[in-house]
Amino acid sequence: MGILVQMWRRKQPQKDSLKDEATPPPGYVSAPSGYRYWSPTPSSSPIYYRKRLEPDETSDSSRPPFRRRVLSIVLITILAVDLGVMYYGGYLSSWQLLTRPSGIFWASLGLIALIGLLASAYEKIFSPRVRRTISTNAPLVSALIALLGVLIAQIVNTHLTRTTQENQQLLDQEARQNYELQSYLSTVGELPTNPDPAADTAAQAQTLTVLPDLDPEQKRTVMQFLYQADLINKDNPRIRLFYADLTSANLKGTDAQENVFMLDNANLRGVNLADAHLEYTNLEGSNVSLAHLVNTDLSNADLSDANLYHSYLSNVDLSDANLSGADLSSVDLRNDWGLTQEQIDEAKGDERTQLPDDLQRPATWS
Repeated sequence: MGILVQMWRRKQPQKDSLKDEATPPPGYVSAPSGYRYWSPTPSSSPIYYRKRLEPDETSDSSRPPFRRRVLSIVLITILAVDLGVMYYGGYLSSWQLLTRPSGIFWASLGLIALIGLLASAYEKIFSPRVRRTISTNAPLVSALIALLGVLIAQIVNTHLTRTTQENQQLLDQEARQNYELQSYLSTVGELPTNPDPAADTAAQAQTLTVLPDLDPEQKRTVMQFLYQADLINKDNPRIRLFYADLTSANLKGTDAQENVFMLDNANLRGVNLADAHLEYTNLEGSNVSLAHLVNTDLSNADLSDANLYHSYLSNVDLSDANLSGADLSSVDLRNDWGLTQEQIDEAKGDERTQLPDDLQRPATWS
């Protein structure tokens, strides 16, 4: 019992000291309203105080500083401009821009802007838990980012390699076409001075072989040469173009006056003119019978007195074409467009000629 009393007496002065410490000393002056003392207890240094920041006076920590906002705007602008440059200068040019110093500069600038933008918004994009995970696994994250960069570089290199190969193939094809065209013109160019029928047969075979490999402009060159050399005259054709491949050929003129492409009185019997362009082409009196015309443009063409007997026409543009005296016997015109009643009245046809529903068969047709 005595031991307990002694212990109680030892604790009693401590309580009194605590009370004394909590009691303001003489001369104590309370801090002004809105201020608080620096010291943890008022009794230690009552004359030093600082202003207390009230809730309405605290700064908005959720709002980024002015400099950071300006930096974000600048980075976003740079990234937007870079994406525009990379699209129009890269994607539309098959990414050939990336092989040039200017393209490498823009790609690097865009990457730096993207990294800076992500760094400035790091705390907003990722939650605290994700940020702790990234910090804990920093080496792994760095390795993944490096791997992603390697994969992107590999994809770009693969695309560039494929594009380079395709361009090289196009160049090789163009060189081959030019060689074949020059060889053909050199051989057939001797035909007008060579009356040998065997030469005609050889030239005809060579013509049918070369045409499928030529582009639209080169086919134009061949047809212009054959016409001017009088080798495809319908009355005495030395080269017959039956089954000749003139698909997508550019045989058009530019107006109805001086720039007309001339193929009048030509033997075009049985030619394939699918997807060919024959606007403002003069086919007056030509033999175009048994020809294959699908998606062919014959607008403003002169087909007066031309023979289109039993030709296959589908989706052919005949707008403003001159069909005066043209033979449309056994021709189906129901899927063609641009025809007017006036054109039909000037043409010739028979009972097997098929017309669109909005056109009437002329009484003069047999």
